[in-house]
This record gives sequence, structure tokens and C-alpha cells, in this order.
Amino acid sequence: MPHILIVDDDQQLLKFLARNFTKAGYEVSTAATAFDAMASCAMETFDLVLSDVDMPRMNGHELARWIAGNHPKTRCVLMSGSSTECDECPLAGRCLLLRKPFVPRLAIATVASVLSERPN
Repeated sequence: MPHILIVDDDQQLLKFLARNFTKAGYEVSTAATAFDAMASCAMETFDLVLSDVDMPRMNGHELARWIAGNHPKTRCVLMSGSSTECDECPLAGRCLLLRKPFVPRLAIATVASVLSERPN
């Protein structure tokens, strides 16, 4: 069962996504901030981090860069309602942008696709 970390400062969306990914068969952990996500990554291993881009203090691009440098096997998918591309993120090919709003099945399919492409 893939283990994913969902990061979003919107508690309602965080709970909604966690519930849907759990129903889809994923082991799910959550974090409300990028700093909480970094702490979780220090304690657990994740196959993928699904993170909002627009968060206070540290955004999703910065978190994705930190993950790439500290946990190179962990993949990232970013979510944004304002960005249309992931040009700010230097992790081309390792990081994908999911445009909000989206239906849960699209997020689940995107995560499944990214994980299926992951080298062992």
C-alpha cells in the first residue's frame, strides 16, 4: 500500500483528500504546513507528497525542493488554484502540478500515475 503525505493549510480540503485517498487504498498522513510536512518526512518514509502550492511561510515549491534534496526517492505532486504551470519549481519530471478545483478521482489517478512511473 503506497504511503502518501497530504499537505494543505485548508483543513477541510485536507480532511476531504485524506478520506478519499484512504478509501482508494492509500496509507495517508497529513500536515497543515510545510514545516509539519518536513517533520513528518524526518520520522516516516513516504512514496509521494501531495502538497498545496500556496501556503504561508513556506510554499509547496520550496517544500518540493526540500524533499528532492533530503528524500530523493519521494515524488511530489503540487496542487494550486492560482498557478497554471510549475515553472517556479526546478524539479521538472519529478514534480507535477494538479490544478484546483479537481474531483477526487482525478487527484487519485494523478498520484497513481506518478507512483507507477517511479523508478525502484
